Amino acid sequence: MAAYASLLSLGHVLDQILKHPPRQRDVLDKAQIDSLLESITFLQDFLEDISLIRGDEIQALEEKIVSSAYEAEDIIESRVVDQILENSEAETGSSSTLFSQELQEVVEEIGLMKKDVMKIKETEGIKIVQQPRKDATAGSFIRGTSNSKNTMVGFDEDLIQIMETLTGDESSLLILSIVGMGGIGKTTLAKNVFDNPSIVHHFDIHVWVTISQQYSLNEILLGLLKDIGVLAREGKEIAQKSYGELGLFLYRSLFGRRYFIVMDDVWSSEVWDVIKRFFPDNSNGSRVLVTTRLSNVADSFQSCSPHRLHFLDEDNSWTLFCDKVFGQDSCPPELEEVGKTIVRNCRGLPLAIVAIGGLLSKASEKFEDWERVANDTFTAVNMGDNGHCSEILSLSYKYLPVRLKPCFLYMAIFPEDGVISFSRLIKVWVAEGILKPIRSRSLEEIAEDNLKDLINRNLILVHDYGSNNKIKTCTIHDLIRDLCLREAQREKFLSVGTHSLNNHPLEQKKKKRKINNHPRSIIDMRRLIIHQSSKEEECQQQVFDTMDSTSCTRSLICNTFKFTSTKLHNSSLRLLRVLNMYDSCSYEEILRLVNSRYIAFKVPLFPFLLNPLGSLSLLWNLQTINIDDTTSNMPIELPAEIWDMPQLRHLEKEGGFSLPDPPSTKSNGSRDFSVLKNLRTLYKITNFRCTDEVIRRIPDIKKLGITYSNFAGGYGWQYHEVNKLVHLRCPGKI
Repeated sequence: MAAYASLLSLGHVLDQILKHPPRQRDVLDKAQIDSLLESITFLQDFLEDISLIRGDEIQALEEKIVSSAYEAEDIIESRVVDQILENSEAETGSSSTLFSQELQEVVEEIGLMKKDVMKIKETEGIKIVQQPRKDATAGSFIRGTSNSKNTMVGFDEDLIQIMETLTGDESSLLILSIVGMGGIGKTTLAKNVFDNPSIVHHFDIHVWVTISQQYSLNEILLGLLKDIGVLAREGKEIAQKSYGELGLFLYRSLFGRRYFIVMDDVWSSEVWDVIKRFFPDNSNGSRVLVTTRLSNVADSFQSCSPHRLHFLDEDNSWTLFCDKVFGQDSCPPELEEVGKTIVRNCRGLPLAIVAIGGLLSKASEKFEDWERVANDTFTAVNMGDNGHCSEILSLSYKYLPVRLKPCFLYMAIFPEDGVISFSRLIKVWVAEGILKPIRSRSLEEIAEDNLKDLINRNLILVHDYGSNNKIKTCTIHDLIRDLCLREAQREKFLSVGTHSLNNHPLEQKKKKRKINNHPRSIIDMRRLIIHQSSKEEECQQQVFDTMDSTSCTRSLICNTFKFTSTKLHNSSLRLLRVLNMYDSCSYEEILRLVNSRYIAFKVPLFPFLLNPLGSLSLLWNLQTINIDDTTSNMPIELPAEIWDMPQLRHLEKEGGFSLPDPPSTKSNGSRDFSVLKNLRTLYKITNFRCTDEVIRRIPDIKKLGITYSNFAGGYGWQYHEVNKLVHLRCPGKI
């Protein structure tokens, strides 16, 4: 919910100013901070207790909370930015007085909301209990069952039939299709086929690619080539080639080999018409398996009859439900009748059963709680055939602990069918300030707990595990993402826009999902996301032009090359915290983003290669720098000020950073100020010197990537003191 998220965000702003204030800046009066923090805690407790209660009074209060919390943030952060950019210690008494007056008005306004809370408590009969909740403690949400697996129930015969066709004697290339409505289990069935050991051993090449509604032919072909191994052999330059050249690479890679390719979530037969010429018929039993919601798409593949999935019967529905709720345990007898009522209300749709099962796996086993869910699912069923599925899924959001709701809504920033980096998601959640702090746990640990909780609730799916058997990537089902997007935009939590693609004429014909891209909808948004799509450029140009008025925007996530640094420079995005974009900015432009916490680029910041004239430490609150540079391995020379940035958590660039030695003396006289207690990631550092001073200043490093080359001037291994790596206190990955 947006109100709870706004309070969390304001609390993080105050906390950072208290712990690490901008140097030599008195931004807030201590009494104001204490008053705000007290009110924030009170209102958070209230929102946690009434999360399942709706009404006009509560909605009006939540809107007031959002408005006042955002206003307080704007006043405070504008003050910080103005002071840093003006770079003047002296200021007029009138400006200081005006700031104090404006902030005091908001402090009092937030404080007066306690009266509204007391009125609602009397009306609803609510008693606020200010104590740790079961859902707020690490590990309490795991109830002995893992819901992240691709459980398949009721489709055993379908699995056998498809596998028999895939491994049959027919030598010519066959195109198989699985068709059914969203949430019926198409991808789960295809995944069970794809991962079956007999299928893996039967084919020479084994590749999965997700298409989705808004796709790029180049991205599809690059995805196939990556899994086959062509990208690793040919180098990064292949990404710059046209789709025709990429298709030729694919054809040559598949020629003469028995291959199995899964094309998941196909929305148009036109994409197959374009790329099928790159799939050679080697007369050796090669196969392509397509999943789609559309019968006309499935019917267009004439080599095999479509494999149509149907709803689960009551027995299989109950089996799937119990697996998700109880794992290896049995359903208590007193809950069986109400449980079966809930399952019947899901109408045999696996995704709905799994979502409700994930909800109840975290709920108490009280009959009245289950009865309430049964009543809600019954109401959802009576929405009609077109609405009952989305209404049932929305219950998963309704019953989420309020601390998880901002994290869930944030999943709407990712494009449809996108593969989401676990580590990136953790970092951006931390930077957004939407995590509820827990004593003695780092924000990264809290974020990991929240993500695992959402996975165990079947709202997020594990896509892949890393070499250390930890989650590497995850995905979200289309229908769940639709729920995220719908709720996020309804609560004005974020706005998603698109930008057009023109790499092939086919892109102009694809079906497009309705999204919120009207320019007026972004003016008051704290988070703005721009994806590549086949929308008209004229509309998106209006979005970009409107950004000049988006002074309250805190997050800009732009997955398109069309957004340039000029737009960033000319817009009024001076209070940005999170910036993620393909294009690069000049160093001077970055130094103006003094409020930023997370900066990520897809291409190199070439000005960084020069000795910067300004001070990087102007970015007083910076946590993450991530440069996904696929074109250059040139290291970036970091300024010495990097050692005076106590908020820093992650420095990442594949081509590497050159890390200067820390200063031997501290001009500010503070021992702790120059110790980077929050630093978790340094990847990669070229010619890293592991001195005692460096070790002392990075006590909690978790991931350290180092590379050595071009030793000069007699500086060898002894000079770099590599033997001292063993003295790092918390080496997670080196």
